[in-house]
Amino acid sequence: MQIDSVKKYLTSTVKSPYFLFISTNQYHAVLDELRMLELSFIRMSDFCSDDDKLPDIDGLLTHIEAADGNAMGKKYVVTGLGEYLALRGDVEAARTLSWLKDFNIGGSKVVLLLRGLASQLARLKTDPRFDPRLHSVVDQADCDLSFTLANSAIGLPALSGFKAMLAELENGRCGNLVVSTAVNLEHSIFTIHEVRNAYEGIQFFIRDFALARSCGSDSNWAELLAELNQCNGSLGEIFEKYDFGHNQESEFYARMAGNDYRNWLYFICLKTKRETLSNSYLRFVLDMTNRFDDFVGNVLNAIIKVNHTDESFAKFYQERKSLVEKFPESDIADFVVNNRSVVAESVYRLTDSTQVEREEIIAWLSQNGLVPQLTGIYPALAAYLDRYVFRCPELAELFTKYFEDYKRQKLSNHLEPDFLTKVEELALSRQFNRLPTRNEIIDDVDQSDTFLYWFDALGVEYLSLLNALAQNRGLTIQVHIARAKLPTITSINRDFFDAWQSAKEKNNELDDIKHSDKGGYNFTTNELPIHLAQELEVIKAIIDRAATELALRRYKTFLIVSDHGASRLAVLHRKEEQYETDTKGENSGRCCKLFRPYNLPFAAEENGYLVLADYGRFRGSRASNVEVHGGASLEEVVIPIIQLSLKDSTITVELVNDVATVDYRTGTEITLFFNSPVLDVSVIINGKRYTACKIDDNHYSVRLPDTTRAGDYQADVYSRDDLVGTVLIKAQGKSGKVNDDFNDLF
Repeated sequence: MQIDSVKKYLTSTVKSPYFLFISTNQYHAVLDELRMLELSFIRMSDFCSDDDKLPDIDGLLTHIEAADGNAMGKKYVVTGLGEYLALRGDVEAARTLSWLKDFNIGGSKVVLLLRGLASQLARLKTDPRFDPRLHSVVDQADCDLSFTLANSAIGLPALSGFKAMLAELENGRCGNLVVSTAVNLEHSIFTIHEVRNAYEGIQFFIRDFALARSCGSDSNWAELLAELNQCNGSLGEIFEKYDFGHNQESEFYARMAGNDYRNWLYFICLKTKRETLSNSYLRFVLDMTNRFDDFVGNVLNAIIKVNHTDESFAKFYQERKSLVEKFPESDIADFVVNNRSVVAESVYRLTDSTQVEREEIIAWLSQNGLVPQLTGIYPALAAYLDRYVFRCPELAELFTKYFEDYKRQKLSNHLEPDFLTKVEELALSRQFNRLPTRNEIIDDVDQSDTFLYWFDALGVEYLSLLNALAQNRGLTIQVHIARAKLPTITSINRDFFDAWQSAKEKNNELDDIKHSDKGGYNFTTNELPIHLAQELEVIKAIIDRAATELALRRYKTFLIVSDHGASRLAVLHRKEEQYETDTKGENSGRCCKLFRPYNLPFAAEENGYLVLADYGRFRGSRASNVEVHGGASLEEVVIPIIQLSLKDSTITVELVNDVATVDYRTGTEITLFFNSPVLDVSVIINGKRYTACKIDDNHYSVRLPDTTRAGDYQADVYSRDDLVGTVLIKAQGKSGKVNDDFNDLF
């Protein structure tokens, strides 16, 4: 320690001040030792005339001179001088120190405690008189002081005024000091940071804070800074306060929807914790978002920048879907419009979560064709389009092909010439007359513990969807195919409902969608089949209702019955007023009151009406909205009667033999084992149904005459219309091998 040099100075005859250049680390230790020498301390801060004024150095010297005149031998230590001069800058410090070096203090002794002025030593030593009698250096006078200037309006905790700051320095304060002062410190030797706003204040609090200022408004940053002041500068403590500390990705929409401080803070939390987030799409969005105002839009629209063939797309798609599932339809609608920028890519980014997207998917597919990814994009639509293999005797193959073609054309919005020819052939043969009537089937239904649900306008086109939904909800489904009375209008086909004596209910939603103004769809304003999206939603809701009623054990059977179907293709045909009539056309011209004579080969006569079985119209009735009924096309007259009940999930099926032998002339045969008795077993392979023959209560055999090639075949096994399970048939040639030699026979 340099205290011995100070002691020598105090007993010397030197008439000038002693320059003690001190380091920050030794500041307090030196002060303690100087106090032991019984020196009087003079603080530079005492010479500040006001809270935010510079000290009067002349006043200091006057004070020293006065002491010399009044008390010979007075000994002083001056604190704060070095820091003050360093803050004023190199030029002023050099001038003042040079003057003090030659200042005659008479009989007094003055030790100038100088911190922050190591840079002045070399200049002072150019004067040979400035020898070790007049100065010493502690620890090379190292100093780590720095200053942050912050306006008091910013809200950063700060020393108020230059005087308070200097007093802190005199007390030995080190490191960084935050001060609010109007004093000009632009020439300071010390490092000066200036905090001009709340954002910079946060950067001061959190040294590694890397978010851009554009991430928030000045008011946002100001509120956050105020909270940091209360939380010891800890962002983590603030996030915990708002329950953002854990599970940052949960309740996403509720947390980020809005423009208040809490919503913004959630965005800041996500930005700062980006690396810990599991949702890679959210990380992708955060990387491109530097303004809170852009956050919602980017969450919705960032997927548009990613091609569907990109390796990250599939994961992004699913993760985005979970993020936006609770966004309002209006926000999604904006995304839908933006998503149209590249037509070829747009469908892959859409989901089935909202009505506006579902309609957009259907509109796109209608104009551009099916895509292999449809099952992942819109499962209900994919299930609707799946082939439904009918079980009705003699007509199963006709109906299976007809309604598969019908659904394809309904979606494509295009009537194919070959199909139109088929419709006209059926209009003449009217094979639907071979079906039982609805009442013939319902009359055999036990009404006890059965709820009758009249689903107006439900056609058999929806059976593949109904079957998939029932399976997903754990329900057993049994389907009967019947025919409606002609004309296919509600007033002629409601007697089954009126005669039902047990619990019952009617639903008009599907019928309203098809041809009522309140359904919201109109062929004249939009020719695309977007109404299909709402149809599928209504059907999903009904199966949910059935599953709930059955799960609550209110009924054992939920019976869905339709009065008639409807035709989209008759509307697409646009066959306006083709047939003259002596009576007025009804139901968009699909029927009219009977008149004679007539020469209409496509018209059926029933219940006092003439009913068109092709896609024509009688004069005198306005066109339908999007679909029509009243006629006798298959889609109008063929109806389902669906019995739903709780499924016995304990029933299983398996192959008796793991391997089946194939004969290229007769095909193959398999044997199935069921662990419980079942009825009406069949299997479907490649969209074709094969009926099983009962061996005993647990075994059924199935001949597969079309399976003439070796290979693996997946077969869906049904009991009536209920999917029991799926088996994998391993077919081999008689040699016991699956090889090319066997297959080359064909």
